[in-house]
Amino acid sequence: MNEDAKKQLFMLITTAQEQQESIAQTLAIIKKQQAGIESLHKHLPELAQSLFKDSLNDARASLESDLSNHATKTAQELKKASSGAMRAADAIKQETKALGWKHAFMTVGSIAGACLAVILGSMFFIPSLDDIAERRVTIAQLDKQGGNLDIERCNGKLCARVMTKECKFGPSKDYCVLDLKD
Repeated sequence: MNEDAKKQLFMLITTAQEQQESIAQTLAIIKKQQAGIESLHKHLPELAQSLFKDSLNDARASLESDLSNHATKTAQELKKASSGAMRAADAIKQETKALGWKHAFMTVGSIAGACLAVILGSMFFIPSLDDIAERRVTIAQLDKQGGNLDIERCNGKLCARVMTKECKFGPSKDYCVLDLKD
């Protein structure tokens, strides 16, 4: 073997040894990493549980803070609404007192108006005792003079029998001769 071949063979052997050492180091690193992964794999449920608890605690704290802020705002709004309701209740009480007098005045006024209407109606539509006596006298005078009239009610009105061919008497020509009962 010649010297160049020996050098090349020596270099190849040296390179192979370096590569084997490098591979051995890489394998050692892989074994360390694999041991770390196995260790993580063993502790993974504990880590997940710890992360989950931490996340829940953070969420709970955030929710409690938000609810506290919301509760404070709601309490302030309720206080405003309550004071508004109290003012409205006071206003209703005042209006009720005023309405009580108005209602009493309207009731008394209505009763007085109804009584006045009945009194006026009786004055205009019911004849007085003097009118009734006067009408009786007139009927008695007609009876004495032989004026026995044929009188009836026509659609709620008093009608007398007349001779229609003997009309147009009096200043306004609206009188007719009576047709007396036989």
